[in-house]
Amino acid sequence: MSNPKLLSIDELIGFQVQSTADWPRDKAQQFSDDARNLEAAEELDALAAKIRSLEGSEIHMQICELTDRLDRLFESGEDCFSRLEDLNEDVSSALRDVGFRGGFSTGTELLEWYRDVLQEKLHDGLDEAVPVPDLDEQVADDPAAKAAKQAYDEAYAKAYAEARKKL
Repeated sequence: MSNPKLLSIDELIGFQVQSTADWPRDKAQQFSDDARNLEAAEELDALAAKIRSLEGSEIHMQICELTDRLDRLFESGEDCFSRLEDLNEDVSSALRDVGFRGGFSTGTELLEWYRDVLQEKLHDGLDEAVPVPDLDEQVADDPAAKAAKQAYDEAYAKAYAEARKKL
C-alpha cells in the first residue's frame, strides 16, 4: 500500500466546518431573538478548533488513506463529480444539525464520522466499479453442486416413493 497524500485537516474538512459556522452567525443577526443560531455558530467554531488540534493524529492518517483510495478510484473512471457532491452534501447536512438537532461532542467524533462516510463512499464506488458475480449462477454451474443436487433429488424421490408405498 502506498503512502497516502497527506492533506491538512483544513483541506479535508476543517474549512467546511468553519464556513458552515458563518451561516448561523448570519442568521443570528437576522433573528436576534433566537439564541440557537449564535450558539450553533460558536459550537461550530469550537469544533473547527478541536479538529485542527488533531492534525497528524491516527484518525487524520486514516482519513488521508481513504481520501487517497477514493482519488485512485475516481481516476479509474468513477463519476468523481457526483461522488464529491454526495460527500459534500453528507457533510453539510451533518454540520447544519450542529446546535439544532444534534452534533459532535468532540473533534475526534466528527472525524470518526467523516472517516466512516468516506469508507462507505469507497465501498459503494468499489461495488459499482467491480461487479459482484451472480453467486446463484456460479453455484448452479458448479459440477459438484450439480452432482449434490442430483443426489439430493434422487434421495428425495426414493424416500417419497417409500412413503407412498406405506399408504
